[in-house]
Amino acid sequence: MKEVIEEILEEEKKGRERIEQAKEKAKRIRIKAEEDSQHMVTTAREKAQEEAKMLMVRVEEEANKQRERELQKAAQNGESLWDKKKKKIEETVEALFRMVLGEEVR
Repeated sequence: MKEVIEEILEEEKKGRERIEQAKEKAKRIRIKAEEDSQHMVTTAREKAQEEAKMLMVRVEEEANKQRERELQKAAQNGESLWDKKKKKIEETVEALFRMVLGEEVR
């Protein structure tokens, strides 16, 4: 009878040890999963930040190109306007100059 009780106690001890080992294994698996998920989150965040930076650079470059196109267009329009009005402006200045000098205006 004593042997049976000792055998039962020994099996209970082995059972508790297996339970503790399973708990430790589960704990290690959980910790590893948390570390892996944290790594994935960090990696995703870094990738998103890098993509956002690249997008901002592209947007800024495109904005600068558009600004240059608009400036060139404005310069061309300004030159065109100047060319169109240059003769009239010169005639008006000449007429005003003659009026100031008291000469006959044509």
